[in-house]
Amino acid sequence: MDKTLKILLYIVLIPVGLIVLFYGGFAALLVGMDQASYDGNEIYVGPIDFESVLVKAEESGYDISGDARLNESTLIEPGNVEALEERFENDYMVYRVVFYYNENTSDDTYIEFCKYEGPEVIITLWNPDHPDVSDFPDDSWMLEMLGLSLELNETGSQEVLERLKLEGSKREWGAEVSTNESVDFPAVYAYLNQSSTSTVVESGMWNDEEFYRDRTQIGYIAYVIPEITVSTSHKFNKYTLHVSSSGFVRADILMHRASAGKKIPEDEYQAVFKEMFEKLGLHEEKVNEFEFEYNPSVW
Repeated sequence: MDKTLKILLYIVLIPVGLIVLFYGGFAALLVGMDQASYDGNEIYVGPIDFESVLVKAEESGYDISGDARLNESTLIEPGNVEALEERFENDYMVYRVVFYYNENTSDDTYIEFCKYEGPEVIITLWNPDHPDVSDFPDDSWMLEMLGLSLELNETGSQEVLERLKLEGSKREWGAEVSTNESVDFPAVYAYLNQSSTSTVVESGMWNDEEFYRDRTQIGYIAYVIPEITVSTSHKFNKYTLHVSSSGFVRADILMHRASAGKKIPEDEYQAVFKEMFEKLGLHEEKVNEFEFEYNPSVW
């Protein structure tokens, strides 16, 4: 072969080889990092002594995290609402309050009160169909919702409304302002109850309530109740139970690295969860009600 041709061939092959080596190594790295997993459904195990479960989890040496105790600084204080105290029995707080503007039933505009993990209350006006909030709801409705929710007088409500309008004119989506005022949740709940003709309550790992007047939604509340995650390791696979104070439990498994496409025998993972249930003081036969969705996670 001509010497010049050989040199040209080397010049072409060397970078090609480096590219193949780089991407091949990168692909091998991805495969080595990839993990299969199992996602379980949510089941009701019956009334539980949540504090007892927490103590037993700690005594058993399990890894524990989650909202074992509610953080008052980042959630809305509910005050005293007898109906909700009877419903939840254990501690609860409020994550999010929403009022829907229904002057025009085709309009999805709403005003939201939420702390979003911070100490201040964030007030957001939003319309998914018109994110620039080009057309604000009637001032009278806005002033009523602001005064009711934050226990403000007319002057205070007007000031917040003007701030919202100013922010709405500056942004391409929604309008959002913060305030140090507290949400008067008992007043909010009383208003929604009195103004609605029906409600839809969702209970489980996620707890919320929708309020309707003649089939038109006028409000929404998201609640937070005590919940913990309890994890253990078996054959390098991570087994986790999410336990709610309301008696609902969800399970999942994250397999070890380089486990893509691999599976765990059903009797093996059931045995691990039954042992966890037993140590937490839960009825282990309930494990049979779990249904798992397997994810091979090939990228």
